[in-house]
Amino acid sequence: MICTNIKKLDHFLNGGIKDGTILDIFGANATGKTQLAMQICVNALQEGRKILFQDTTGEFRPERILEIMKFQDMDSDLLDKITVGRVTNTSEQIQYLSKIKIENFSLVVIDNITDLFSFEYSSDKNFLEKNILFMNYMHDLSLIALHYKIPIVMTNMIRQKDDLDVENLDKSISIFTHMKIKLRKNGNRYVGEVIPSFLKKQEFSYLITARGITEAS
Repeated sequence: MICTNIKKLDHFLNGGIKDGTILDIFGANATGKTQLAMQICVNALQEGRKILFQDTTGEFRPERILEIMKFQDMDSDLLDKITVGRVTNTSEQIQYLSKIKIENFSLVVIDNITDLFSFEYSSDKNFLEKNILFMNYMHDLSLIALHYKIPIVMTNMIRQKDDLDVENLDKSISIFTHMKIKLRKNGNRYVGEVIPSFLKKQEFSYLITARGITEAS
């Protein structure tokens, strides 16, 4: 189990991110999606895990990982346990996991999971093709998580639909995820919400600092 560094969030997740599960972190730009994913990576490194980080946007910054590690007095050599797969099109993204020995890893992070699909299949006439291709990809990811007992953490963006903020490809992604975290900025505060919430609204506040993602009072 991997903690997130936010005690309230870990409580909502029943201790943290469990092996064999898929966690979806989504929200608007600059809400800390990639930062939270990197914080999870650092926490996984502390447990001795090897990580596959699939980067579809070019936003992976090893120096940011090292900055967080420094504040936690971690050996910088642990960064070698992260394998970064920079992919630039959907074909690479889909085929990458089948070309690598996935059993060598104990955490998979995909940042951002829908960006390339939306870019390559942007026209309305490609809507059905995009959704079928993406759902097949998500199905393959779910089999990897189940078979190898590997937690998969993904980030995703939101889009405007009828003046509402809707997660990109939400219907195609939601049926394969075990838990979702929606991040948003409310004035000067960062607020997260855990979905699904069966009993009551499960919200937490957080800060984005040099130390990483931390809990806000």
